Amino acid sequence: MVRDKKTSEDTANESAGGASDEQATNSGPEGTASLEEQVAKLKSELLYQHAELENFKRRTQKRYEDALRYANEPIAKDLLSVLDNLERSLEHAGAEDMNSFTEGIKQIAEQLRGILSTHGIEEVNAEGEKFDPNLHEALAQVPGNEDGVVVGVHEKGYTLHGRLLRPAKVLVSKLAT
Repeated sequence: MVRDKKTSEDTANESAGGASDEQATNSGPEGTASLEEQVAKLKSELLYQHAELENFKRRTQKRYEDALRYANEPIAKDLLSVLDNLERSLEHAGAEDMNSFTEGIKQIAEQLRGILSTHGIEEVNAEGEKFDPNLHEALAQVPGNEDGVVVGVHEKGYTLHGRLLRPAKVLVSKLAT
């Protein structure tokens, strides 16, 4: 009679305490040899599964590292076109053509703002807003009509998907006493 192939789960259940009919009837050297064969198969299966798990971990770690390494690829590609336009503007800049040069730089700045916005980078509103230490970094206080209002921006601040990327460096009004 041909024996059905046992699954590793069935074999594990048998080794955990449940005995098959064949094991119960086979005692002596044949039974011992059969058990040793099963133990060898289980050890082999365990080593194979362990190797598979280690390979899976390695592949997963590599994918994670690659995802981190190349996470900025879309924005980098988009910024290359801005750099190309800026370099073209600088090549064609001449003293007699300052108006078109200025216009070209304005267009490049607008293109850059659009790319940043597409990738979730937004400017922090500052001028005329109430000073917020979570969004603004005060550089100095200046006399003003209201207390704690941003009256000047030295460096714009930005958020990335709502998280502060860089605070706006601002001048804050202080009510004159």
